[in-house]
Amino acid sequence: MADDTTPDREYDVAVVGAGTTGLVLAYLLAGQGIRVAIIDPNRLVCQHPRASHVDDECMRILDLVGYSEEEKNFIKQSGFDIFTPGGDLLMKWEIDPDRTDQGWHSDYMFFQPDFEATMRGRLMMTESADLFIGWKVAGVEEVGEEVLVDIRHRKFETEDRLRAKYVVGCDGAWSMLRKVTMTGLRDFEGTKRSLIVDVHHFTPPAGLSPTGGFIQSGETPITYVPLVPPVARFQFMLENEDDLDRFEDPVVIYDLLNRWLEPDSYRIMRTDVYEWNAHLVEGWRAGRIMIAGDAAHLMPPMLGQGMCSGFRDAANLAWKLAAVVSGGSGEELLDTYETERWPHVAGFIAESARQANLIAALGRAKQPPPRQDGDVVDREHAPIGPGFVDAGGRLPGVLAPQPTGPDGGGLDVEVGYRFAVVGTAETLRAVAPATRERWQHIGAAVIEGGGPAVTKWLERHGVDAALVRPDHYVYSATSGTPDLERATAAMAAALAGENGA
Repeated sequence: MADDTTPDREYDVAVVGAGTTGLVLAYLLAGQGIRVAIIDPNRLVCQHPRASHVDDECMRILDLVGYSEEEKNFIKQSGFDIFTPGGDLLMKWEIDPDRTDQGWHSDYMFFQPDFEATMRGRLMMTESADLFIGWKVAGVEEVGEEVLVDIRHRKFETEDRLRAKYVVGCDGAWSMLRKVTMTGLRDFEGTKRSLIVDVHHFTPPAGLSPTGGFIQSGETPITYVPLVPPVARFQFMLENEDDLDRFEDPVVIYDLLNRWLEPDSYRIMRTDVYEWNAHLVEGWRAGRIMIAGDAAHLMPPMLGQGMCSGFRDAANLAWKLAAVVSGGSGEELLDTYETERWPHVAGFIAESARQANLIAALGRAKQPPPRQDGDVVDREHAPIGPGFVDAGGRLPGVLAPQPTGPDGGGLDVEVGYRFAVVGTAETLRAVAPATRERWQHIGAAVIEGGGPAVTKWLERHGVDAALVRPDHYVYSATSGTPDLERATAAMAAALAGENGA
């Protein structure tokens, strides 16, 4: 890290907040040679997990930051059940145990504190990143072609100033940077309060699945989620009129857990009353200042997509910032960040709010809605909104499957965080030299075939090639060599700012 006496340190990007979103964003930027400052007021990583669920798409992002090797320590979720107040099964979500076309299992639970500690350490060892841990942002001001970031040490009250070309606020639900960018706020009306109890089991609990969770609706809906052994979480949804002080009494916690656990079989690690909101900020960018993660969106935990959505923000934004900072693209590329991510995350917020309200109503309404045969949770990956995609092409903004190599392993590690061209050997080999030069200029990986998942995906959509962005979303899928050459030229021009993205 730079010497504390260095005045006005200069960076390409300052990331405010070293939570999961900020750490992934900083690491992806640093990996592209971007000078990054990471600022966070907390000297130590929070010791309890605020989030724990990652899906198959986000496992690919963890792969990009070198953390997928820890998969062996994750829980592979087996499913989730929702019961009526009377104990009847209302909805059953059974998770396919096979790997998806993303190359991973569809749902995992991991231990957030370990991830954050690992990423802090890796950034500390990265030459292009400086950590300002224990510092809080006192003010930001955009001046000309840079942002002045005034920081103050929480303990010693010493002050410093950083200069950055861009600043991204990943500073959570109480974001200071949000106040700079926000033009409005959409409320999906899913606000709920829950008592969160994390327990450390001394022995594996009988009657509770180590890999599957449940929701028991009723006057006080209860959610059980196994985290990484031996830790599990219980959430009790509260009414607004509930006396919060009573939950400070450990006897009350023992009574709440008594249906499942003997009081001497676990240690209480955490008891907090938390308010879940379903909010989506309008305005993610104001000039050189942007927001991501919980600073931009909040949702109830029913889908486990809060942290995942922050990962997607980081993966979407990092390659765009790098392209602009390097001078290869104009600032208009950054406008596509919100237009792509806003409608995508809006779908998750709407569904999580709907489920939160449904669970609350089941226990408090006279006649809860009956279970419908075949009720399952929709696990399809939605496309992103309009932005840096080929509006005239096929599958714009659709999440692409992970290509596999001859040995059956995923190629994400080999491809890395860059553009990729996948398709049949016949189509790719027939392109003109100018097209290959464009691929080379943007550093794209060229993958012939791509393995069974890619082949099946292309055939299903009547195409034979696809241009895939670094965040794994499709710029354009094409049919035939001329169409691939057209899409390549359009993508190269859009990157260079020669036409609309």
